[in-house]
Amino acid sequence: MIYSDTLLFGLIVAPLLAHLRGWKPAALFFTVAAVYAAFGAIKFAQIQIALSQIREVESAYHDTYYVVSHGHYLVNIGIVMAVFGTITWVQTRFGAMRHPALTKFLFWILHIALMIGSTSFQGVLVFVLSKPRRYIDYPEYMESYALLSVWSGLLSQIALIGLLGLLLWSILSKWLAR
Repeated sequence: MIYSDTLLFGLIVAPLLAHLRGWKPAALFFTVAAVYAAFGAIKFAQIQIALSQIREVESAYHDTYYVVSHGHYLVNIGIVMAVFGTITWVQTRFGAMRHPALTKFLFWILHIALMIGSTSFQGVLVFVLSKPRRYIDYPEYMESYALLSVWSGLLSQIALIGLLGLLLWSILSKWLAR
């Protein structure tokens, strides 16, 4: 629980401070990428410690749902944010960044949607709402929980496509302006 709360706090406070200080859009992406990478590495280390404590006789526990790390979700999101940070930094460096305010807006939509749909927000909800292993055992109120995940995934994909379109449009308009 402390891990999830700290992760959620870091994902909210770190980019918010960067935004309030007026940092460039690339700094927002790099800030979030660093938080996701750090907590993904911590999650991998936690799972390796847990796996090292399981005896060889209990080898069936090595690949169960309860032991498999979800740290790769965090690391993958960190990589995506780092790639967008690099792209926006290159654009800013060479003067191709046309709409920094719109880029920041799309960053926040993408970041919040990923935060809700990824393990960071759902990790906190697991302690509040227990998730059964079989879908038939789910209570009725879990439908809204599932819809939240689906809609946050859709919103993150829309923001991702919008960011890609905006970044490509900025590069193309800079290239055609020559």
